[in-house]
Amino acid sequence: MRNFKTKFSPLALLLVSITFMLSVPLNAGAADLKEGERYTLTVLHTNDIHGHVDKLPKFATVINETKNNTGLNVLVLDGGDIFLRGEFQEFQGIPEIRMMNAMGYDAMVCGNNDFRVPPAGGTPSDGNNQLKALSETAQFPLLCANVKMKDSGQYSEFVKPFIVKEVRGVKIGIIGVTSMKPQDRDWTEVSDKVFERGDITLNNLINTVISEADVIIVLSHAGLIVDTYMAGTNGVSAIIGADDHIVMPEPIYYATGYGETGTPIVQNGGEFEHYLGRIDLTFEKTGNAMKLVEYSRCLYSMEDVNEDVEVMSIIAEYRSEDSEPCPLPETGCDIGFPVLAIVIVALFSGAVLFRRKKSLS
Repeated sequence: MRNFKTKFSPLALLLVSITFMLSVPLNAGAADLKEGERYTLTVLHTNDIHGHVDKLPKFATVINETKNNTGLNVLVLDGGDIFLRGEFQEFQGIPEIRMMNAMGYDAMVCGNNDFRVPPAGGTPSDGNNQLKALSETAQFPLLCANVKMKDSGQYSEFVKPFIVKEVRGVKIGIIGVTSMKPQDRDWTEVSDKVFERGDITLNNLINTVISEADVIIVLSHAGLIVDTYMAGTNGVSAIIGADDHIVMPEPIYYATGYGETGTPIVQNGGEFEHYLGRIDLTFEKTGNAMKLVEYSRCLYSMEDVNEDVEVMSIIAEYRSEDSEPCPLPETGCDIGFPVLAIVIVALFSGAVLFRRKKSLS
């Protein structure tokens, strides 16, 4: 067990919950908060599961316990790439979506590999049918703001560019953006779609979301370098990242300028080493705005955590199937060069790596 992973003990969770309850009335929304009052949002998140589902029953237990804690304002998000290269990939993401339904996810962004038809590609019709099945099975929205249909210029009917979810009276805007890889790699199944770089899309969309939400989070599968571009966008409070498979025990803190509030970027590894992460974002009512003033972060240890029976039963159901798994794709892993990416980000974007900024005021 790596010593940098923090597991919240029951006592620690109780103390955190009491602190949150004292910082803001339970039913207070952004409009009800008085000047200087605080609101804390807890985001539990996963990314790049790639069909490695053995940890999910324990993740489910932690998620359920956290959501059942009435002192917390909780969102559960996923950064995409849920099934390809996993043991159930022949079912094109349906087993993983069913598990995520049972785990209570609020939204996911489509990863580049969620557009890929296993094992090695398909037609545009195949790709759209896969996306349709994922969307119709999911009990939460699939997000993807930077991909549109080539013929109409509109979003696919199976995804949303963003949602606004009210969490105990505060409106949380969640914008989803994905990687350019499917287009860059000329995948046939996406040849009817146009991909735009995530930061360009965000700049064009942000004012619309600001007009509807009190707090804005970007749920990104665009990769760390693009995430740092987006972190400097006015109105964005946090980037819940994915794609690079980087294990971040602490957020990358993107400093927008001396003395100004910055934006944390987080990611939980991926595929063979993926984790359930948590970031607590504390906002203070300042005029008409919700200003991010503090955050804390951990990766959960799953030691001594019981497995959720419902998620276990879904895994058992598919493992009992008689069908032979289709061969794994030849494209290999999407990790790329995460260390190089970190160095580039550190040199050129002003990010401070693996550092938790406890107070931004």
